[in-house]
Amino acid sequence: MNRPDARELLHIARQTLLQELLPALPADKRYLTLMVANAMAIAGREYQAASGASAMECEQLQALLDDRQLSLEDARNGVAAAIREGRFDAGDERDRLLEALHQTTLAQLAISNPKALP
Repeated sequence: MNRPDARELLHIARQTLLQELLPALPADKRYLTLMVANAMAIAGREYQAASGASAMECEQLQALLDDRQLSLEDARNGVAAAIREGRFDAGDERDRLLEALHQTTLAQLAISNPKALP
C-alpha cells in the first residue's frame, strides 16, 4: 500500500496551510486561505467516503425501481421519470422514496458538511 494516500496528503497539506502559512499571511488573505482549507477538507472526505455514498445511493434507487442492474446514472434518471409520472405520490411508495432520498442526502452531507448532521 502506498503511504501516505491522497486523503492523508490532503490532510497534511491542509494542516500545514492552517498551522504554518495562515498565521503568516496578511489579514486580507485569511478568508481565501480558509476557503482553500475547507475545500481540501471536503476533498479528503469525498475521497474517503464518496464511493460508499454512491454505492448506497445506487442501491437505494435500484430498490425503488426494483431493478438491481441499473447504473447510478440510469437509476437517478429512472427515479426522476417515476417522480414525474406520479409513481411516488402516495402511500408506501412515497414513504420509500422519502426514506431513500433522506439516506442519500445524509450520506452526501457527511462528505460536504458533516457539522450539519443531526
